[in-house]
Amino acid sequence: MGADQDQILTVVDSAINARTSGDIMTLTAGAATALRGAATLRATLQKGYGSVQGNSVETSTALNFVFVGGELLKRTRKGALHWKQVSFYRNSNGQVVAKMKSKHMGGAFTKKKKCVILEVYCDIPAWPGREREGGNERRDYFGIKTIDRIIEFQCRGKGDKLMWTQGIQHMLNSRATMTWC
Repeated sequence: MGADQDQILTVVDSAINARTSGDIMTLTAGAATALRGAATLRATLQKGYGSVQGNSVETSTALNFVFVGGELLKRTRKGALHWKQVSFYRNSNGQVVAKMKSKHMGGAFTKKKKCVILEVYCDIPAWPGREREGGNERRDYFGIKTIDRIIEFQCRGKGDKLMWTQGIQHMLNSRATMTWC
């Protein structure tokens, strides 16, 4: 995957022969298009989850997965279900933070909520009424503990759950071993 030598030589020759601002703008637009294509390809390949072996996931793959995030079904305290775009990152204090975004009114408004994560739970049981929906589709559940509660999520399956939980757990573990100056 990638460019072959002839393609690279053609691009370099074009850059060397650029004489006007229009030539440079054309090259810049082409480079931007190529970068967008590479990002799309990277996202497509990421859905394959890299290397998953048994009950373990490659650390960099899992971390990249939780940094980029994805769509999860979240259960509220009252039991209602809402789709959220969820990702995780480390704030300036070194704490692991969950960022949850939801769209309202057809995407016209976006609500964002951030919370500091203390722990991840892998053993969340199936939600009542969800085990019989969807036929053969296997669903898995995990939770994250914040300062004031446990937030539960439903993900696509065992591989998805493994990516989320191991990525978050690695972030939490690396935070525990960090020393701050």
